[in-house]
Amino acid sequence: MKDNKIFKVAETACIGSFGALLFMLIHMPLPWLLGSLTAVVVWRKLTKRPLYWPIGFRHTAIVFLGAMLGTSFTAGTVKEMALQFPFMASTTMITVLFCLALAFYTVKHIRMDLASSIFGSVPGGMSQVVVMSEETKEVDTTTVVLMQTIRSLSVIFFVPFLSIHGIGGEVRPSAAPEVNAADSGTWMQYAVFAAIALSAAWGGKRIRLPAGFLTGPLIAVALSVSLGLHAPHVPSYLIVIAQVFLGIHIGRQFNPQLEGDMKKLSIYTVGNSLLLVLFSLLLAYLLSKWTPMDFTTAFLSAAPGGIAEMGVTASAVHANLSMVTGYQLFRIFFIMFAVLPLAQWWVRKRKKLTKSA
Repeated sequence: MKDNKIFKVAETACIGSFGALLFMLIHMPLPWLLGSLTAVVVWRKLTKRPLYWPIGFRHTAIVFLGAMLGTSFTAGTVKEMALQFPFMASTTMITVLFCLALAFYTVKHIRMDLASSIFGSVPGGMSQVVVMSEETKEVDTTTVVLMQTIRSLSVIFFVPFLSIHGIGGEVRPSAAPEVNAADSGTWMQYAVFAAIALSAAWGGKRIRLPAGFLTGPLIAVALSVSLGLHAPHVPSYLIVIAQVFLGIHIGRQFNPQLEGDMKKLSIYTVGNSLLLVLFSLLLAYLLSKWTPMDFTTAFLSAAPGGIAEMGVTASAVHANLSMVTGYQLFRIFFIMFAVLPLAQWWVRKRKKLTKSA
């Protein structure tokens, strides 16, 4: 049994690595992340073979990427982000309202309940949205998982492509990303930051931070750097490995076998995701006019993607990594601690009012 698991892991790693290398050779955006993701989905669709990828690999990649994003923060960028707070809040609230409008539109055209459509349309962290949907009996978790998965995958493809080939200027997406310009550190510095990241990941999970394995290290490392602790250079090959690990994990979450109404819902979800990305372009244009941000940074800040995925894209197109991370971090916290609890309360109250009517 153990040998079979090892073989499955090796098979999955080979498939993901092949996809990443293929995407690199044909100069696709974010080849390490999107190539491994695509290869896993296509392999499962064509062969119907189950693939195995330990959750620990995903956690390792997320902790590393969180720490990497945290190294982009300095005392100066924190002050700059504080000045951007009104724009962060307004952009997030406008995006949430637009997503709610898409949820109502979907219900009008597909046989499904409004509560599931709302939870499926909210641009928060997929795992956190799914957990809250499981705690809400009135919500169909299967529908939420499908909508969140398709939305996440659509955005992960649309946004990097537009950033690199549309608005990002001259970049080399096939190259391994360079995240910061810090000098190479000593082994002691690496050990200190590793200890900070791992402790923060454990703490983030314990206190139930949204996406704790990512946000815990991100916040802890950002605070350390902002307080003057020197961040060592992040080796590019580790960033590549982390992206491949994450791409394989995301690819395994997607179920390629869809039937009936689920296919129709999938088409609507992809269409809604594209509309959301285009809406983000509009917000980005306004942000680039009203703030010092360039258009690419504004787009990645407003885009409804994950912190890790948008952060990796920002590093590839040389956008302001700390600003993108700050906007994305604010949105996920706002959705987790304000939007979803409010939606949960509304769904339950709506059910009580329906019963009493």
